[in-house]
Amino acid sequence: MRITENLFLLSGASFSAVGDVATLGEVYGIRTSEGIIVIDCGAPKTGPAMLKETLASLNVHEPITHVILTHGHWDHAGGAKELQDAGAKIIVGAEDAIYCTNGGVKGMHSPFDDSQLFPAFIPEITISEDSFLDINGLRFEFIKIPGHSPGSIAIHVEIDGKTAIFTGDALQPDGTLLEKVTLGWQGDPGFSKSDIVDSMMKLAKYETDIILPGHGKICLRNGTKILRFAAQTAFLTMR
Repeated sequence: MRITENLFLLSGASFSAVGDVATLGEVYGIRTSEGIIVIDCGAPKTGPAMLKETLASLNVHEPITHVILTHGHWDHAGGAKELQDAGAKIIVGAEDAIYCTNGGVKGMHSPFDDSQLFPAFIPEITISEDSFLDINGLRFEFIKIPGHSPGSIAIHVEIDGKTAIFTGDALQPDGTLLEKVTLGWQGDPGFSKSDIVDSMMKLAKYETDIILPGHGKICLRNGTKILRFAAQTAFLTMR
């Protein structure tokens, strides 16, 4: 699915049959003059396979140069090793790097089981603080938003004249008219309600057109309103 001229939805629940969780987390691609930057990469094998198929269907054939992970859960980071082996550099929040090197969260006082493990890898870049990074001619802002997982990050970038924030599983626009928000799953061993409140308050300070979550519905305009509503929801429900 083409969102703007150079921004694509490549994989995830929208590409799965009913009951098929193979690709799971939403995967986005940004085309640049130097190659494709992927935001998350889905479950092992099926996520990368689907995103490559979608790129080909869009007649986009540039190499994948970077994979930016919003967090280290298997349905978002599971395909990273395959893409890394093909030449992509992996970027992840510093606190979730241990999930990547362990190949999952099992054994860390977590409800994750064997089905949620993935091929381990060592990320090339870890994000330890809010920061900017120029990649392939685009300026990315990395925003630390712990809560759903300790190392969750949001990514803020301008693409084709539109500002977009990739939120991972921290928040998902919801409802028929995007009048609701869903805040992240609470099963991670590092889940923190207080961190989610603080993270949503931080995101509420941003202006954005587009919100692209790790699951669920995307928001293509007036994204700022959703960020501020998410902060209000977190404050009222998770204090």
